Amino acid sequence: MILRWLGLGKPRPSVGLRPHRDVELPLDFDAAYARVLCAIELTLGANVTIDDRPTGLLEAAFGLVNSERVRCTFERVDGSHTRVGIEAIFPAGADVQSRSRAVDALADTLEREARRPDHGS
Repeated sequence: MILRWLGLGKPRPSVGLRPHRDVELPLDFDAAYARVLCAIELTLGANVTIDDRPTGLLEAAFGLVNSERVRCTFERVDGSHTRVGIEAIFPAGADVQSRSRAVDALADTLEREARRPDHGS
């Protein structure tokens, strides 16, 4: 009890963790960015709130005010592959779930398109 009060006890398993998935797309950075931007709008019906192509950051909001948001970050693997990190962001004080339907839906859509013979182009 005292250890927990001092902040020295074992942290809860979910502390600092947010639902996330990584997807590698067989596309160059610009094509991957455009594909994810389109998928956010079509799959999630979300409004893009941050669109910062130079830094490789997209953030989208949907649902009620102060509800879950989705953040996508982009990493160039090589000239023809881009890794996309998809993460759920919750408002302060919200219960963080172990899974996010929005993260899973977006990742599933991108993975399905990446497996298409024409790479979804």
